[in-house]
Amino acid sequence: MGQQSKQSARRTHIPGLDGLRALAIVVIILYHMFPETMRGGYLGVSLFFVLSGYLLAVTSMRAFELRTYSVGQFYLKRIRRIYPALLVVVGATLFLLWRFYPASLRGLRGEVLSILLGYNNWRQIALNMSYFTRIANSSPFTHLWSTAIELQYYLVWPILFFVSARLEKRHKGVGALVLFVLAMASITEMGAIYLPGGDPSRVYFGTDTRVHALLLGSALGLLRLDEAEDGVPESTGWLLFGLCIPLIMVLFVMVNGEEPAAYEGLIAASALAFTLLIGLVADPKLPFGRWLEVRPVKWLGQISYELYLIMYPTIYFIQRWRPVDNAVYLALIEAGVMLVLAALLHLAVRPAMLRVKRGRSRWTLLLRAAPWLMAAAVAAGAVALWHAPAAADDLDQLREELEQNAALSGETAPTPTGDWDGMFDADGEAWPEATPPDTHTDPATVTCVGDSVMLGALPALQQMMPGCVVDAKESRQVADVLGVLQNLQAQGRLGSVVVIALGTNGPFSQSFGQSVIDWLGPDRQIYWVTAYGATLRWQEESNSVIRAVVDANDNVTLIDWAGVAPSHPEWFYSDGIHLQQAGQQGYADFVSRAIGVVD
Repeated sequence: MGQQSKQSARRTHIPGLDGLRALAIVVIILYHMFPETMRGGYLGVSLFFVLSGYLLAVTSMRAFELRTYSVGQFYLKRIRRIYPALLVVVGATLFLLWRFYPASLRGLRGEVLSILLGYNNWRQIALNMSYFTRIANSSPFTHLWSTAIELQYYLVWPILFFVSARLEKRHKGVGALVLFVLAMASITEMGAIYLPGGDPSRVYFGTDTRVHALLLGSALGLLRLDEAEDGVPESTGWLLFGLCIPLIMVLFVMVNGEEPAAYEGLIAASALAFTLLIGLVADPKLPFGRWLEVRPVKWLGQISYELYLIMYPTIYFIQRWRPVDNAVYLALIEAGVMLVLAALLHLAVRPAMLRVKRGRSRWTLLLRAAPWLMAAAVAAGAVALWHAPAAADDLDQLREELEQNAALSGETAPTPTGDWDGMFDADGEAWPEATPPDTHTDPATVTCVGDSVMLGALPALQQMMPGCVVDAKESRQVADVLGVLQNLQAQGRLGSVVVIALGTNGPFSQSFGQSVIDWLGPDRQIYWVTAYGATLRWQEESNSVIRAVVDANDNVTLIDWAGVAPSHPEWFYSDGIHLQQAGQQGYADFVSRAIGVVD
């Protein structure tokens, strides 16, 4: 073995990669906290994938050069790195759910099994779970789809590496080229199977469509830029770095995961940009890697895996406890809790720390107790899972209702055959928040546009307002409403009274809300229903914008559903957002009284 190979084997740390991990986890956390501000923060997962693929190739090539590469050791190292922290987080989360929110355990057995066996991304695809329908009541394990993709890649990596390393040994660059071609095939498939206007979950979660980032990283790793004596000139490196950083920042802020452009090239472009950035950082002749070795940044990168695991469960529970109402303060609390828990988890699961001797560290007591605490978390999670209902029965019923109602959405309500007096007395005293207009509204002039909450209440709305049009759809965002209204107008079914019930699936800007009102014009009477969810993260953010739009326009009236709903918890399914039959009737009665259809 040559001198260069010996030096390569000795060099185990590449400066700057921990800093890139820190960047990835920060933008991912910001995305989950402020999805409308950091719209492309989910791309941090692609950065993690490229980094993971790169380090897999680098470490494998080092072992290959030393003739110490072992498939068994490779799998053992991956298991030791992934599973201890994963088991602790899953176990502790299940236990907390059991103690405080037992209804949330419904149906989690299958999800936990998919997490532990590494097929969670395909399970989410099979269940049609949209990552971008950012309802806060979703599972605290939603984010673990990416861990599944990594586990699947680890499973096939020894085969990929054996083939590419052999090719690389015979002809420099050929092995990397093979991996690059596979990455391009994955990118092509992403664009080919994406259906504009449809749910992007299949493309977003699919191993075949997302593996390009891991393959690009591995292709780069085979080139061994961290050991190269020649490479790009320093001036070129500076130019590329200067172009790369602004581009990546723009992608993080601008690339909305619900827009076709993300799947028609921008997600792939981000992976290519991350690959270039890692290559520049890993080049020992360039200073960028050393810049990222700042201790706090490096530390954040070192605990990034634990941060990623703990991130979503932390947000999930704190949003339910709601210690403060201010969104910024709430985010600061979440960030602080994440850092503390991730740091402790990182200490606990490090194998070297678990073997610490007495007197060697101020953390000796904690580290000695760590294996027992980890075992307790896993055992507690197992007990909680044992008590979990096998299926979420009420949510299955909700799903059936929404599917049935979807066929009726957009149709004009027929005249009911029976009498409908509403749920409440005609004096309306049960609805002090719903102040009806002075004149009676003809229901045939009413058009309602909403999301899955309105979709669930569609039959009740049509009974209360015969002749009205109700166009409601699951996962509908406020950003979709202009297209819906334009389509209804083209069909001649946009009435002079418009009810908008959107904001549940994510916040929006006042300027966009105003653009909707401007398009509808001053001659229509418009009503906007506030969003409500017992655990809805952005409820106040959405509703503050709705109120601002109402205050700014004389022809817009508020229907304060969020002011009434908390008094009727019995109306809701276990998700705290969607309505059971009594709630659907109450919702329809409340809306119809507010717009003057019912006196």
